[in-house]
Amino acid sequence: MSGSFTLLPGEEVYLESSKVPLTLTNFRVCHRYIFYPDPQYDSITLEAIASTGLRTISRLWLLISSGVLFLLALAAGQQPFGTGNSAAGFLTFVAVVLVLIYFLTRRRTIVVESAGGFLMQVPARELSLDECYFMLQAIDRAKLEFLAKLPQQP
Repeated sequence: MSGSFTLLPGEEVYLESSKVPLTLTNFRVCHRYIFYPDPQYDSITLEAIASTGLRTISRLWLLISSGVLFLLALAAGQQPFGTGNSAAGFLTFVAVVLVLIYFLTRRRTIVVESAGGFLMQVPARELSLDECYFMLQAIDRAKLEFLAKLPQQP
């Protein structure tokens, strides 16, 4: 991603990934991305983080539709004198395409939510599951360390 990330006075980078545009500092979590045609920038301060999580977004209806089409293809193939063979072949083809679309459109996303309801969603397709967990734990650890440094309210 082009452009420089400017640190605030006293800010240090704790974690930065070359695979996802996410930066964790001792003050905030920042996400830079392109929302065509303009670059976008999201930031949540550590004290404002309400929750973190890992979400896998998939479309289960594609698998269900594929199963139904496959059952219809089996039924069409049972027609006498092979009259349903072309329909069975077509339905099987569409069922296989739906399964491929299901696996190609699955997305893993790191989610950081602020106490005010802002939701930062960082695509993490290029990260392994362990890398995602490491990043989420680093955010949680940084938040707890930051909160421990704040003066306690009377």
